[in-house]
Amino acid sequence: MQWVEWKFSAQRAAQDTFSRVMVIGAAVILVAFSAFLLIRLVPEGRQAGVITLHYNVYLGIDDVRPWPWMFVLPASAFALLAADILFAVGVFRRDPLASRTLFATAFATAALWAVGIFFLVSVNT
Repeated sequence: MQWVEWKFSAQRAAQDTFSRVMVIGAAVILVAFSAFLLIRLVPEGRQAGVITLHYNVYLGIDDVRPWPWMFVLPASAFALLAADILFAVGVFRRDPLASRTLFATAFATAALWAVGIFFLVSVNT
């Protein structure tokens, strides 16, 4: 796909209400919960020097790392969301249904990341 085709597809996707709602909703959820994570855990992490990055109900805490690793979670969530949205925008002109499905998947993924971030903050505080 060339740049002109992708740009035209992006313009068509931007005119679709469902696509806009899903993208804006996913971005708002990720920004809000990433800010929540950083506001709550940066002071805790700097004070303790380590942060819990994974908690398993069966095994308990199983991944403790130095506190700067907390920035990897929001960064990876944003990278995956951006990749999903860029791909969905590029596909929109050829297959709007598949593109809308990808937009909905991006929103659902952002919601699941938000739940994970919420419980990660609750484990660390």
